[in-house]
Order: sequence, then C-alpha cells, then structure tokens
Amino acid sequence: MVHQMAGPKRTTKRLGFGARATARRFFARAKQILTTEPGDATSNAGDETAAQQMALAGAELGGGVAKIAQLLGYRAAPTTEDARSALASLWDSAPPMTAETANLLIGEELGKPPDELFTEWNPTPFAAASIGQVHRASGAGEVYAVKVQYPSIADALRDDLSSVSLVKRLAGAGLAQGIDDDSVAAIRSAVLAELDYAREADALRRFGAAFAGDDAIVIPQPIAERCSSRVLTMEYIDGRRLAEVAASAGQHERDVVGRIIFRFAWAGPLQHGLVQADPNPGNYLVMDQPTRVAFLDYGCTTELDQSVVDLERQLWRALLHHDRIEGADRFRRVLLDLGLIASPRAFHSGLCREWEQLVIAPFERKNFMWTAEYAADLSTYTASMIRSGKLLLPAPLVLLWRQRLGVASVLGMLGPTATFRDMLSEMVA
Repeated sequence: MVHQMAGPKRTTKRLGFGARATARRFFARAKQILTTEPGDATSNAGDETAAQQMALAGAELGGGVAKIAQLLGYRAAPTTEDARSALASLWDSAPPMTAETANLLIGEELGKPPDELFTEWNPTPFAAASIGQVHRASGAGEVYAVKVQYPSIADALRDDLSSVSLVKRLAGAGLAQGIDDDSVAAIRSAVLAELDYAREADALRRFGAAFAGDDAIVIPQPIAERCSSRVLTMEYIDGRRLAEVAASAGQHERDVVGRIIFRFAWAGPLQHGLVQADPNPGNYLVMDQPTRVAFLDYGCTTELDQSVVDLERQLWRALLHHDRIEGADRFRRVLLDLGLIASPRAFHSGLCREWEQLVIAPFERKNFMWTAEYAADLSTYTASMIRSGKLLLPAPLVLLWRQRLGVASVLGMLGPTATFRDMLSEMVA
C-alpha cells in the first residue's frame, strides 16, 4: 500500500500551505507517484507533468520524498528526457531555509553565529538538497563549504522512513521486491545516519585516507573545530557539475571522468571495504588541469565486513575468467555464497544468463563503451531478476548494489569508453 502524507497537519507544518483541499490532493498525488513502483497502475513517472509534480513535492516535503525524486532523476527509469530534467533540479537546488534560520542553527551548534566564526560568510546557499544546504565561507586564507541541516528535517525524515514502501523505494527503481526486513532496516539506518554530520565528517576522513594515493580522486576534508552533529565545515571545491560535463564535454574528457568515477566506485568496496551509497550526479564535481573528480556527500556510507570484501574480490576475479568453465562456475558459486542468488536452479533460466552477461559485459573485452542503453538494460534485468525471485539483496549487500546500479546510471550519462577490465584486474589482483 502506498504510504500517504502524514495528514494535513504535516502539510501545514512543513509547507505553510494551510489545509486547503487542493494542496492536500496535489501533494498526496505527487507522493503517491514517488512511492509507487514503476509499472504499477498508479505510476505515472514517464509523464513530464507528473515529474514536475514530483520535483515540487520532493523539494517542498524534503526528507525521504526528496531522496526518491533524486533517484528517479538520474536512474535508468521509464521517464522522458524532459521528465528527468524536471527531477534533476533536486540534485543540489532544493528550496533553502532563510538566512536567519541558518544563523540561529549555527549559533546553537557551534556557540557563535557564522559572522563571528568566519571572516566572510555568504548567507545565500550555493547548494540545497534533501537534508541540508551549503554556504560558502572563508577565513585564515582558506575557503570553506559549510553544510547546515534543516531544523525540522530529522522529525520529517523519521516520519517518512516509518513507511516500509518508501524505504524500499530508496534502494532504487525496481529493487524494492528483493528487499527483506533486514535490508529495509539497513537502508533505514543508513539514511537516518545522514542526520549526523559528525559521522559524515569521520567518513570524509576515512575515505580521504583510503584514496590519498590517487591524485585524480579529490575528497574534501572536514574542519574539526567547525563541525557538529548538524553543521559540517569542509574544504570548498570548485568545479563543473557532472550534468554539464555529460552534456557538453568531448569524448576524451568524458572517458577520463568515467574512468575516475569507476575507480572510486569499485575500488572503494574491493580495496578498502568502503561504500559511498548515494551516487547522485549532484555529488560529483569535475576539476580541470589536470582532470580530476571531487566526490561529495558522505552522509550515506557503509563499511563492509572483511568476509564480504573477501567474497566480493573472489566474485570479480572469477568474473574476469568467465570465458572459462572453471571461472564461470566459480563466479556462480560466489554469487550463492554472497546470498545474491536464491538457488542454483536460477542459473538454468535464460533470464539469469542474460543478467550475467550484462554484469560481465564491461569486463569482457579491451574497450567497452558504457552507454545509457547499457545502464538501462542492467537496471531492467536486475529488476526482473528480483521480481522473479532469482536475485536477492541481503542486508550486508543492499547498499553496495544500490551504489553499483546508481553508478552504472551515472556512467551511462557520460558514455565513456575505457578498459574497465584492466582497471578491475588491478583492483582484485
């Protein structure tokens, strides 16, 4: 059953729209669209008008609703380009809180208002999304990005995440049916953890240390004395948005950016046991001379158990030898050991073999072009595997596969050609 809004009271509290029947109907319908699986009778995600409703409802309601709208904006979902553009506005430009509210919250959290903490403070945020907004500040010759949490967002997010159907939608389009109660709990816990900016500051440090040897991967570092549970101050990074690069950059630059994104997304789990599980396009900045990629937003992260990392490394090593009988057999055994495949009988189905080929495709040959069509096929077949009961998403892996399918769609936006096989081989050697 679709989780409806928490009544007119919540609409009044969070939107200031009063209890007008038209507002209630509008947002109830928009939230219904956002929390309904694609292909259901009530879903209308492919329609531009519906997408505009989603974007507005997501922006105004914030919290989990905005996160679903963000997912629909870039995942390979059945929407038109115009519909995706309408939803893309939620990547980093949701309506901000007032300057006065931000000043008060910073004063409560850090003991002083921003104009006393920083030499310069811009009261107008340069980015604003589902949980907080980001301001530019400077001091001691440094420039900072200061993320400030919306005052009422914690209660709103907890309210949203009381809906099991909404939590399942946060796994990404088409994956909801493969999620059991433990996986629902894992997703809910990971998303609620985004409310703790002190935890995010720690994640920034851990990811920064893990990728310190890769000059092309840039991770902003937190400023400890300017951080709290609801304020996060970190290095300011200037760059171009990924959507701009995807739309206007030449093939060579898109190839370079795609390689960097792939390296971050696959090496994080396989080499460091770290997963940045929210790969929406607003979380990437492309820097020039030389080309580098800054990876932002570490609110939704997880650390894999070493046993899972070991099996993952075995899985991808076996995949590299899938053209041999022993490699294919080993690949399937590890899928079973990880709990991703429900039964050995699944491997006898044509659907499972086609899904396997899609997973393997980028690593079969020397050069592979990661197209939007490939990303859409991977998402579609994964969803079909889940609906048929052949593919499962157990709790230890649900955020990892959320990340992988999300990154697959992001790479599809860029359309890079790369030797993904060689890069993967280095990671699991």
